[in-house]
Amino acid sequence: MSDATKDDALSDDLPDADILKALAPYVAKDGGAGAGPLRIRDVERRQLVRCDVVRFTERRTETQRTAFGTEDLSALPLYEGAIKDHPLPAPEGPARLTLIRSGSYRLVPCPCDNGTQRCASCSGDGRHPCSCRNEPPTCDVCLDVAPCTQCETTGRRRTRTTKARPAATGARATGAQRITCAVCGTADAACPRCSGRGRIRCPLCDGRGHETCARCSGRGVGTHEVCGGRGCLSHWVEGTVEYANEKASLWLPRPDWPDKVRDRLAGAARWRQRDLPPGGGVPAGVDDEHRAAVSAHLARGTVELSRRVTLETCPLARVELMDDPNRVFYVFPGTRRLEVVPTLSNQLKRRLIAAGAVIVIIVVLIMWLAA
Repeated sequence: MSDATKDDALSDDLPDADILKALAPYVAKDGGAGAGPLRIRDVERRQLVRCDVVRFTERRTETQRTAFGTEDLSALPLYEGAIKDHPLPAPEGPARLTLIRSGSYRLVPCPCDNGTQRCASCSGDGRHPCSCRNEPPTCDVCLDVAPCTQCETTGRRRTRTTKARPAATGARATGAQRITCAVCGTADAACPRCSGRGRIRCPLCDGRGHETCARCSGRGVGTHEVCGGRGCLSHWVEGTVEYANEKASLWLPRPDWPDKVRDRLAGAARWRQRDLPPGGGVPAGVDDEHRAAVSAHLARGTVELSRRVTLETCPLARVELMDDPNRVFYVFPGTRRLEVVPTLSNQLKRRLIAAGAVIVIIVVLIMWLAA
């Protein structure tokens, strides 16, 4: 279709006389030049196309599957050979089918100890050496005083020639100042924290010299991760067939008009539905500038079983009037009459932006002078 033929076709759908008649109420209502006839300064007509294709598709895949232990697959249907060649009844709608390749199921014993293995964290000991190395920590209360005023951890009372060091005081002191010594038995002589020993039990291992392995809880063995503790593995080939409705939408040309125009087009425009030929090609009545894109959109896919196509067109006119330079009007057929969406012209937008910039500059100068 040549440009001249296209313009003629669009002019037939949106003639100048009908456009001016539709614009008259808007110009008169807004105080425009209603005394004389409206004059068109510029009009640009274009064809809008929207096309929705719903393809009913079939996709087949094969996957090597593995599971812990014994897997019960008796309820799944079998297929021979490759899944792509397996005959299936015609589907009624979207669905997902799972099948098993005949003879592919294998049960393989795992080289472990009935689903368990030696704990790698503690090497099977069930415990770890404590950081205290079996040496109880020094008492933090009697660090610089006598653990026991009589025996000083020896267990034997002796006659002192010097005065015994006093008990700890302040923040390091706990409980009574002195208690019965657990080493020599002297009352009121020992440090209240270590009972005269000079050392305390390790808080990590409680004096045992080792800690229980957290990974195996002290058992020395853990679950074999390869088989999940089942002692064997199941292998098989799984075929999957998926039937789905896949929708693809196309809108031409790319919208370059305000959002309110797009919203009105979607809700109020009278779209003309085009009938597609049996082969699925681009129907007559679609402009040459859109035909290549529509043809690519309608291309049949390799997994397509059937399709539903909705292809619609609608003319749109962008109109500028001689007596209303501040607005641009978008006109298109509606359900009962021509729909009109007025918008601000680019010229008016530039003036408004310039005026706003001037106002900002004036405000800044006033604030600067006031300061």
